[in-house]
Amino acid sequence: MSAAEFLKGLPSYNENNFTRFQADSSCRTTVRRPSVYLPTRDHPSDQVITTEKTNILLRYLHQQWDKKQSSSKKRDAGRSGLPLDDETPSRKRARTDTSNTDADSP
Repeated sequence: MSAAEFLKGLPSYNENNFTRFQADSSCRTTVRRPSVYLPTRDHPSDQVITTEKTNILLRYLHQQWDKKQSSSKKRDAGRSGLPLDDETPSRKRARTDTSNTDADSP
């Protein structure tokens, strides 16, 4: 059904309101389809999805705290001479300009 046919049967007190109406194809409103989730993996049908009760901010802060604690434990283990889980070389380098350091000292 076109717009002109739809408006034809409607009551109007002033027919001049519709005299400039044109069924223009360029004025069509685009109908946007909603986005749809397409899974990339097959999940088991008996899987139960639950939401976490913990606040997102609190969960993030706990994760940061745990990371900080684990890094400080590794650092303490390195100082005490205990072997570390992942042996990474130190980023610090020895100074090569020893003559300047002696002149700076009083």
